Amino acid sequence: MKRLFASSLLFLSLLGPVGGVSAQQGYWRDLPPDERRQMRQQMREHWQQEREIRRDEPPPRWRDIPPEDRRRLRDDMREQRGLQEAHGFHGRR
Repeated sequence: MKRLFASSLLFLSLLGPVGGVSAQQGYWRDLPPDERRQMRQQMREHWQQEREIRRDEPPPRWRDIPPEDRRRLRDDMREQRGLQEAHGFHGRR
């Protein structure tokens, strides 16, 4: 009996956050037009700031590799993945 109660409680606690998220997804639709417009503007400013921050960061290291070498590495990785799947090994994704 205790095991059933504990498993039920665990299950319900896992569902709690899902219900909260789904209830808040439509929150912006309930806002008046002026507040929605203001929220969109704030998001645009936030995304612009993120772009500026990323612009200042150095480019990813994979861009230093010549395109031919990248293509070869990509093909090698696909071949490895194909061999692993053929032998029944499925890695985490």
